[in-house]
Amino acid sequence: MMATCCGVVLAVDSDDAIARFIDGDHGQAVSGLRGPAAAGDAAAQYYLGLAYAHGWGVIRDDIRAVDWYRQAADGGNRKAQFNLAMCFLKGVGTAQDFERARSYFSMATGFGDGFAEHQLGLMAYRGLGSPRDFETAKVWWTAAADMGNAQSAFNLGTMHRQGIGTPRNFSEAVRHWRRAAAGGSAEGQNALAMAYMRGEAVALSLYEAWAWFRIAADNGLKVAQINAEVLMLNFVETDIENANRRYTALKEALDNGTYLDHAQPNP
Repeated sequence: MMATCCGVVLAVDSDDAIARFIDGDHGQAVSGLRGPAAAGDAAAQYYLGLAYAHGWGVIRDDIRAVDWYRQAADGGNRKAQFNLAMCFLKGVGTAQDFERARSYFSMATGFGDGFAEHQLGLMAYRGLGSPRDFETAKVWWTAAADMGNAQSAFNLGTMHRQGIGTPRNFSEAVRHWRRAAAGGSAEGQNALAMAYMRGEAVALSLYEAWAWFRIAADNGLKVAQINAEVLMLNFVETDIENANRRYTALKEALDNGTYLDHAQPNP
């Protein structure tokens, strides 16, 4: 970006300030971001918005955050478009406005792990700013899941399991939950465990179910911890050893990105 001083055009570079910001040197970074941001650098404007939104290097000010996000968003920065959409969605730093939230989410589609697509699906599903539309929610969540959004994959699985906006289909539910589980969704992991525990669209396997409950519990889902404890009541000592062995193998596969569906059968 360019700035003028005494009629001379000077280069204004935000790269160093952005690097400082990412490294956590927010005070110095903010000082370095102001010039490029004033000159129209959308990336610098986005990081200034982030600074004001969180109080990093400045006094927190949601209204200023929205102002910088807006400038960055109008300059084409998709992260700013997403954050600005969230501000309009929740009414943070600005009046709540579902239409503007939807507009900025639409601008922000295509980046990250389908974050904007996921929110557009939620808005359609919940009927925020327009009548509830399950089919549209499914379209957006499918797009987000295809980009790796685990929560959208979980939501799709639930839609198929319950027959919301699509015919009821347990096999499709499990397929989406498996994607969600592999992507780190604790809710998806718990749902997949329930499928194995009930034998819905998969071979019944209490070992596999317990292992997934444990993984979901490790990720902070309290109900999964309870489910694991209740299921454990059905195990004898040999079962506990086999279930722990499957849990260890599953956790390693997930950590290494080598997870495959090979459920250990019950004796």
